[in-house]
Amino acid sequence: METKMKTEITLFTAIFILAISAAGLSSQEVPHSVGPAPIVNDNTPFIHQNDAAIGTRYFVQVSSSPTFTLGKAFMESCTITNIGSPVPITFPGGLMYRNGIVYTYNQSAPYQLWSVDTSSGVNTLLFNMTGVPQTNLTGMMWDGTTVYGLSTSITASQIFTINMTTGVCTPIGTASATCAGGIMLLGRMGAASPMYAIDIVADNSYRVNKTTGAFTLLGPLGVNINFGQDGSLDPNDNTIYVACYSTGPELRKFDEGTGGFGPVLCTYTAQITGLACVAMGTAQGTQLTRCRNGLNIPIIDNGWGRDSVQVILGNGCSITDVNLRIDTVVHTWDSDLKFYLQKNTTGAQVINSVGGSGDNFIGTVLNDSATVPIASGTAPFTGSFIPSSPLNVFNGPFTSGYWKLSISDTAGGDTGFLRAWCLVITYQCPVGGIQTIEIPNYYFLNQNYPNPFNPVTNIKFGIPESGNVRLVVYDILGREVTTLLNEHKNPGTYEVKFDASQLASGIYFYSLQTERVTETKRMLLVK
Repeated sequence: METKMKTEITLFTAIFILAISAAGLSSQEVPHSVGPAPIVNDNTPFIHQNDAAIGTRYFVQVSSSPTFTLGKAFMESCTITNIGSPVPITFPGGLMYRNGIVYTYNQSAPYQLWSVDTSSGVNTLLFNMTGVPQTNLTGMMWDGTTVYGLSTSITASQIFTINMTTGVCTPIGTASATCAGGIMLLGRMGAASPMYAIDIVADNSYRVNKTTGAFTLLGPLGVNINFGQDGSLDPNDNTIYVACYSTGPELRKFDEGTGGFGPVLCTYTAQITGLACVAMGTAQGTQLTRCRNGLNIPIIDNGWGRDSVQVILGNGCSITDVNLRIDTVVHTWDSDLKFYLQKNTTGAQVINSVGGSGDNFIGTVLNDSATVPIASGTAPFTGSFIPSSPLNVFNGPFTSGYWKLSISDTAGGDTGFLRAWCLVITYQCPVGGIQTIEIPNYYFLNQNYPNPFNPVTNIKFGIPESGNVRLVVYDILGREVTTLLNEHKNPGTYEVKFDASQLASGIYFYSLQTERVTETKRMLLVK
């Protein structure tokens, strides 16, 4: 008997209320320090301006003087959940995310590198670092190829490389007073990508030459920062975030164009001395989900049912994990069926005649890390199972192309249909996981960049499924100014340029509108 699957789609009606308030910022005359800030009793109301970004995870070191604790949060939220007990370091210098591992380090001698268990908060000493050129080790970053460190004496700063096997640090160039108090090292993935240092003394940002170690002024931060702090690249949207301390502990964005810090996104209740963003969905790399829904592919007696999906990533990417999700296969006598996944010449028989006389595969996830073998499950196999043959044969260097799912019906007397399936790939790329085709797992609308702008800005958004998409700009009174986009779009990530040369300075709103969601953000035009 054929089973009919029904999908209910709910339309969300978005109502946004515009509320504008002005607040003055005064400078804070506090001696610059690379040490922890005073204890803060912060009763400032929680500010959360970007619900669309929920999903990206980040880890932090929270100062609860005199100890420090690992914490976690969702991006652009300052609500921290502590993990485990205080770390065994007198004053940790920050956090770094590399190859699926979060690290922390001692700011002062003895300079040590520790790995951090992001589930338990337990720190494990890896090695002592030798050759750190200046007194304070204040920054570390990985550009996908090399790990760099930043050290300062508060009168001069210097960068160096770190051998992640031996702990040997090799200075680059000489100490420079141009950047007197380098407190934070920031940058993008890619050996040729720029690297930045944040100066706590002059409140400036600098470009750092990875070859010569020279510091070149980029621009003023626009705020007076104090005490230890850290920053990190969000691998999901390539935004650089900083947990800094001006009038209090806060989260901001770093503008690579101006070299300044953006407005406060939210405020913390304690000082944050380390920040490490991790990829959406996993701490082991970027996760990409490609689904085929709404199918009606016959699985014929003593024959085959086949479907394929294309996956394209950037150069040099490597797969670290593959899961296969059989969302819906309708078929009686499950044991008649054999499932195969194939990519080029690599293949695996992931389901081999299981389920006896049971019917259907509904929400069946094949995952090498599961605990129950698929052969021990029962129809319709809803849940997570170890496949008949491991999926880790697909791990390793990635080549773009088609992945094929084939289902063999080995007996006569009944037929079936493949209705929906998904391929979930976890991967890492040396250039930050940049994909030729980006297929997000969720709807998102990024903050426009640059912002404020004059007169052109870019708006990036992503949709996980096909449908009509409208991108509309409104003025502060809610009147429609222009429609930037109104057309059918396939799943993917898109960027639209908005030219406001014909508009007056002021606050505007842009809204992403689909059949499922509506998301709205604010932008500022300054002429």
